[in-house]
Amino acid sequence: MQIKTKATELLGIQYPIIQGCMQWFATADLASAVSNAGGLGVISSATFASPEDLRAEIKRCKQRTDKPFAVNISLFPSLNAVGYHEHIKVCAEEGVRIMETAGRAPTEYIEEMKAAGMTVIHKCVAVKHALKAQSIGCDMVVIDGYEAAGHIGAFNTATMVLTPSAVDALSLPVITAGGICDGRSMAAALMLGAEGVYMGTRFFMTKECPASAEIKQTLAENYGELDTYIGLHPYKNDTRFVLNSLMKELAELEAANAPFEKVGPLVAGYRTHKFTQGGTNLDKGSLCIGENIGLIKDVPSVEALINRIVSECESQLSRFN
Repeated sequence: MQIKTKATELLGIQYPIIQGCMQWFATADLASAVSNAGGLGVISSATFASPEDLRAEIKRCKQRTDKPFAVNISLFPSLNAVGYHEHIKVCAEEGVRIMETAGRAPTEYIEEMKAAGMTVIHKCVAVKHALKAQSIGCDMVVIDGYEAAGHIGAFNTATMVLTPSAVDALSLPVITAGGICDGRSMAAALMLGAEGVYMGTRFFMTKECPASAEIKQTLAENYGELDTYIGLHPYKNDTRFVLNSLMKELAELEAANAPFEKVGPLVAGYRTHKFTQGGTNLDKGSLCIGENIGLIKDVPSVEALINRIVSECESQLSRFN
């Protein structure tokens, strides 16, 4: 089986399926599994404390797959100084040929990445941001709908509207993100004009994702589409989290106009990182999950998941032939 699109041709992959970048979880283990199964795996550079730690992870991924994979550089505001140029340099030295950026347009980094022969994918939440990415030389855009996990922006535009709007406005290939989790939603994205799909929550819910098995099983058995919370809106950083007691505490602080200094510790990275260290108490963690968690009822291997999605997608598309 193969679904050919502009994305598969540009990225050199079998299926137009890209793994979402999830800090702490987008490691070589998950990325290599996705790439080996025909998609595009992505490593999160933000997970690693230094450029050399990132280099080691890239080497680990190359040991596990000979297929293309990408590295994500998240350009969101950070309390910790991040050496983006150093990360890009490491990626170039290690032969990474696909980079994903997010947070803001990679204006000051695009020349460096292109000089290294990299294909640059930019992820954003609005058509105007996608047009900016196109204007500076990015090769592909991931357009992130309101249903998505994590940083969703403040525009509240759902995937069904955002995808065709981006397709109409851009000459670049558009990849759909936000709510994609099965063959039906992949077929819908392709029918809307997308050249592929981008999935974070669905790949979080796989065996190869380095989150604790207990957390994944709890989500599969007990959480629905209403069990998420959009926090940090007062601080202009709208982010979708799994709904739990910690998020209810966050909501109370937001309603009281608390300064970010009081809010920040509730969403600090360690509260997510613990889920890779055997943490099983979902109620006390800060975890980004999309609305599509309500459609996800199992925790398969990456290979089984991708094969199932592709088969379902082909079946859905064949209904209209």
